[in-house]
Amino acid sequence: TPAAVNKIKHLLQNKPDYIGLKVGVRTRGCNGLSYTLDYTKEKGKADEEVVQDGVRVFIEKKAQLTLLGTEMDYVENKLSSEFVFNNPNIKGTCGCGESFNI
Repeated sequence: TPAAVNKIKHLLQNKPDYIGLKVGVRTRGCNGLSYTLDYTKEKGKADEEVVQDGVRVFIEKKAQLTLLGTEMDYVENKLSSEFVFNNPNIKGTCGCGESFNI
């Protein structure tokens, strides 16, 4: 989303060594999987690259099928600010929202 693009641009503006963000999934939590976000200095051999409005996001190979069709957003409210993944592949989530299953 435009909000995610703007936040990523802001996060990277003072980090010239990094070329974008890398998105992945890890086994964690009570429901199986959770998202990971890290700065990256290079594109991995098996990474899928998504470019939008000059922002580069790399998807780890392990996460590519899990994230197929997913929209990444950035949401701010009075209590929190976070990247949110609107993933159509999710079959269930835990009560706290930290993990999901496919």
